[in-house]
Amino acid sequence: MNQGNNTKRTSIVGIIVASLCIIAYLWALISVIIDVNNSMVQYRLDAEDEFYDLANIAASNGRSTSFLGDVYNEIIQNELDLRRTLEGVIITGPAGGVGFDKNSEEGRAIHYVRGSPQFKNRLVFSRHQLFQHLHIEGVGTANIQAVSGIMDSEELETILKQAMLLVIAALILAVITLVLESLRKRGNKEKRTGNIKNTNHRNMSHDQEYTAKRTYSERSNVTREENTEHRLTEELLRCAAIGHDLAFIIIEFKPDAEEYFYSRFAADAARFFSSRDFICEKGEKGISVICPGLNLDTGFLNAGEFHNRVISKYPAVFRAKTDLCMGISARSDRPVNAERLMFEAEEALERAMMDPVSHIVAFKSDPDKYRAFMARQSQQL
Repeated sequence: MNQGNNTKRTSIVGIIVASLCIIAYLWALISVIIDVNNSMVQYRLDAEDEFYDLANIAASNGRSTSFLGDVYNEIIQNELDLRRTLEGVIITGPAGGVGFDKNSEEGRAIHYVRGSPQFKNRLVFSRHQLFQHLHIEGVGTANIQAVSGIMDSEELETILKQAMLLVIAALILAVITLVLESLRKRGNKEKRTGNIKNTNHRNMSHDQEYTAKRTYSERSNVTREENTEHRLTEELLRCAAIGHDLAFIIIEFKPDAEEYFYSRFAADAARFFSSRDFICEKGEKGISVICPGLNLDTGFLNAGEFHNRVISKYPAVFRAKTDLCMGISARSDRPVNAERLMFEAEEALERAMMDPVSHIVAFKSDPDKYRAFMARQSQQL
């Protein structure tokens, strides 16, 4: 009977480990697909920003220098070389066109057909069209178009390495389990083997839960709204441990906009505030921003700079400064939790949304009064 029970336990453990390995392999595949897709979307958005910036430079220099002359062409080539995503540019005017390959590598992205520059059809190039008319004084209407890569090759390498680590971890788990089950069959360390199995199962469940909490939203490619408190708690604990401050900003826009605008707005915030890991969704028209290392004053300055950039970038959406409002709070050397900090920022945002003049409102607290308040609350409990 004991041998039958051991055999049954061995079979159950084998099924559990096989299931975990399958889950790990599927998760590795799914994560690669999701991360590659997110990276491609972000790369496309970055390419658009770089292209429109280059188009502005091309238009302005066309007025100040000889259009498609040596000086003008050198300026465009230098600007193209500074762009991370763009691989080639073609500028055409009434008298013809000129193509520019990144880093002056002829044939990289452009070839000539009957003297006219055209983009090469390569698999590593995006099919997303980047085109704009240029109105240049003294020249008339010219056109600029560009081609970008599909995604960052270094980021792709990182994504694949992370997936490979997950697969290797699953293989190691399988090998360890085989060894332990072999020892079980010989009647050695049965209790200890069972404990290891249970521990591995609990650890895997914790890892899956943590990974789910860090999942990015398909709508905006930033952290889901329901994970805001979890992420803020993480950063509060980290900042408190090293004695740094932390600012928390809630941003919301009033006008209605096309659905695609929200993802671009979130992408702008992720670029400005360093990482999408610090950007969380907030309702239909808002985002939350976690700013480790910033106090209330520096958080206010950063919020103001981001506000100015967004307002100037999307004049068709934001016709007044109060169309985009922000509420700010900070840790300010207090033992404050995430729930409280979120409440303070929301209160500040509500005031900003109602104020006809002030579009940014900061919630300023007194650390000493806050500690006294918390002490009274503890005594009452």
